[in-house]
Amino acid sequence: MDCTARNRLGLGIAIVHPTKEARVATTPGFEAVKRSARCHRSKLAGGMALAATLLVAIGPWPGVVARAQTPSGGVSFIDAHTHLMRHAGRGLRHRGFADGMSETAGVSAALAVMNRFGVAAAILAPPPLPWRNAEIISALMDAERQNPTRFAFSAGGESLNSSIVGTLATSVTPEVLRRFEGEAEAIARTGAAAFGELAAEHFSSRSGNHPYESVSPDHPLLLALADIAAKYGMPIELHMEAVTRDMPFPVAEIAGPPNPATVHENIAAFERLLDHNRAARIVWVHAGWDLTGERTVPLMRRLLERHPNLYMTIKSDQHGTPATAPFLRDGGLKPGWLAMLQQFPDRFIVGSDQFYSDPETGRTDRARLLVDALPAGIVNRIASENVKHIYRLPAELR
Repeated sequence: MDCTARNRLGLGIAIVHPTKEARVATTPGFEAVKRSARCHRSKLAGGMALAATLLVAIGPWPGVVARAQTPSGGVSFIDAHTHLMRHAGRGLRHRGFADGMSETAGVSAALAVMNRFGVAAAILAPPPLPWRNAEIISALMDAERQNPTRFAFSAGGESLNSSIVGTLATSVTPEVLRRFEGEAEAIARTGAAAFGELAAEHFSSRSGNHPYESVSPDHPLLLALADIAAKYGMPIELHMEAVTRDMPFPVAEIAGPPNPATVHENIAAFERLLDHNRAARIVWVHAGWDLTGERTVPLMRRLLERHPNLYMTIKSDQHGTPATAPFLRDGGLKPGWLAMLQQFPDRFIVGSDQFYSDPETGRTDRARLLVDALPAGIVNRIASENVKHIYRLPAELR
């Protein structure tokens, strides 16, 4: 359990709005936690060497269809929130990705990691980008089309997100709303499993062009999207640092521009989003990993009790607040976490947030450890069954 996952973040340019309602900013700077030598050697040698072997042996990804090997005594799982590659800018199909990998190599690497850790299927999501890039979603759709029993995809992070964070709430005219709703309806017709990943409060790592993004969770465009999500039976994946009160920026290591000096309370607005349309399923991603230290078990339990349409993905790596992480030092689940999962066994799913192009696989490793730590009475629901009810999965994955 003491293996760390290096957090190498990098997205692209952004825009800045001087109000709380919609803010995006980027700057270079910070690189986060290091991985232990033991884990680095094993993950790098195992994961990436296998990906390379697959590429040499069987060529492009349409042939890479091997089933995940369930670890001895373990339960295979669906990883509901992953990323194919780190995306640095526009023109990705022509220039390649930030990681220096082609799409084919990225898909092969993903399948290698999935097979190694017993991931039966994964939902690939675009990061919450502050600009538009249709090529990203094209790559995710290609991956699903070529591997329909292994991948599904979310959409909107590459398009809808920029409209949400780039539009002041007071600037949502009927025409702006009409265009946004039309784009969301078009996404629904593509067969996407969810709308995501969208940002309401997203801190910048200050590495590369990783952006700061902030918008009120009850922004008019998010409320409109909730109605469309309910209409099509698709959840909304929301990235939101929990801010229970106005506070100084809470992470000293990444303080400074583009991150603001102060962050503002967002739970009340989040509850307004949840109440807007109870038929809309909202997936608050990254439970177990937060940077404010405010996403506690008591907060999550209170929100789950009050909002039956709230769901959460569980993520674990060491670049977060230890107090809100799910694991004890010995690798077991914290008693508070275990009690919460047992109280709400139908509301949690696995969502590692793994970037498959990374040589380190710590997030998937920890997802595997999470599934292995779950009691028999709830493991199948959290590992795979809940995803099938929350997401609009293609027939091959249901």
